[in-house]
Amino acid sequence: MTDLATINITEKQLDLLLSGLRYVKSAEKLRVEEPTPEYVRSRSEKLEEIKTLENTLNSSPRNQSAAQI
Repeated sequence: MTDLATINITEKQLDLLLSGLRYVKSAEKLRVEEPTPEYVRSRSEKLEEIKTLENTLNSSPRNQSAAQI
């Protein structure tokens, strides 16, 4: 992923976004499906993308009034 977007959100909005990502990650982990190689690969890719996004959001510089992402 080489394209980056910059948005201004408040700390509260950032916390809400991270909370939503945790929910999505949990839902993906708890999803019950036949463990075919395709499903396992797809699930692993999704979980890795979520982890990367969480890390990006958590490491973004934060100001008092807004977080730059």
